Amino acid sequence: MGKKSNKSKKIAGLIDTVASVLERWSLAVSVLMGGAMVVIVIAGVIARYAMQNPLAWTEEASRFLMIWMVLIGMSVVARNRENLSVLFLVTKFPIFLQRIVKFLTELLVMIFLYILVVEGMEMALKAKVQIVPSIGITMFYPLFCIPVGGLLTMIQLGLQMLLDMLRWGSEISPYDMTVE
Repeated sequence: MGKKSNKSKKIAGLIDTVASVLERWSLAVSVLMGGAMVVIVIAGVIARYAMQNPLAWTEEASRFLMIWMVLIGMSVVARNRENLSVLFLVTKFPIFLQRIVKFLTELLVMIFLYILVVEGMEMALKAKVQIVPSIGITMFYPLFCIPVGGLLTMIQLGLQMLLDMLRWGSEISPYDMTVE
């Protein structure tokens, strides 16, 4: 039993390391995009009100950066298990039933994310012919955040699901995030 537990801990540690690296990269990209968005908005405000010469591209560029930032940030939320949920009733169930409910819920989210990635990629590819007039880029780049964000979130959710499966033998609730 000790060898199996030790092996499970090593596998869990490896999964957690991969998830942590992915989270750090996602956070770094999101922070850079958020910072760029702030700089662009400030430049737009200064140009419009201080210089009386508005920059047409600032509004769309900041909007696209915000969407990218949020969709990449979805994976960080999945990694930290901070997605919105109402657990009042589920936490009253026996541990085994809690595990099944959590697994089925995450499986449904995974199916949704798969559809988001596939349809988002199709939408982005179709938008290659549309040009954003104020910036001069194709709509592929703003829309590409949908499959990228969905895929990153799928990976993080899959890693968290694997960690949950490694803990199925314990008597700890799958909704208890205080225990590692």
